[in-house]
Amino acid sequence: MLKFVTCGQMKILERRANQAGLSYYQMMENAGTAAAEIICEKMPSSLAGMKVLLFCGKGNNGGDGFVVARKLMEQGAAITLALVDGRPVTKDAVTNFDLVKQKSQIIDMTKTDMPFVDVNGRQDLMVDAIYGTGFHGQLNCRAIRAASFINQFKGKIQIASLDIPSGLGGDAVRKSQVDLNAVRADYTITFHNKKPIHLQRFAKEYCGELFIVDIGIDEETLW
Repeated sequence: MLKFVTCGQMKILERRANQAGLSYYQMMENAGTAAAEIICEKMPSSLAGMKVLLFCGKGNNGGDGFVVARKLMEQGAAITLALVDGRPVTKDAVTNFDLVKQKSQIIDMTKTDMPFVDVNGRQDLMVDAIYGTGFHGQLNCRAIRAASFINQFKGKIQIASLDIPSGLGGDAVRKSQVDLNAVRADYTITFHNKKPIHLQRFAKEYCGELFIVDIGIDEETLW
């Protein structure tokens, strides 16, 4: 297994795994399930009755977040989903959103300038599932609002990022490539393997503790 994979290599691995019989949907399910397990382990007590605010993008990183939401809901957590760029658009993300939308409070950030006025009071955990390996460049205005809101709770409640903290490009090797508004997580749960950004010293202040979880890809047989 390689020490890391670029975002492009990760896409190739996912495509080959899908062609070999491990569906994109199953990879998303595996990723979200494994991430939820890490989150449960990191929380100081049971999630029963805890309030969790997840910020989800409209792509597959958001889809991973919807799986996490479902798994935490099964543990008794009260879920609020902040849809940063509106409702999901990718097939598997839509499927997973449909599984949780009826049991979650939904905030569509494309339809309100005040997205966090009514989020059932104080949150116990925030999860960043806005952007993953497909992100590069600068955060849009809604993502900046979301990241700024998350970051003001740094050190007060747990903050988890899925795959890569939003605002960091997965292939970035210089701090100048990072959006200054990027999410600063307590820990990041990345899927299958490290990405180049995870190897950079400056990324520690954004990624926090790094966990790598298996999503079912057999890298040795797919290269």
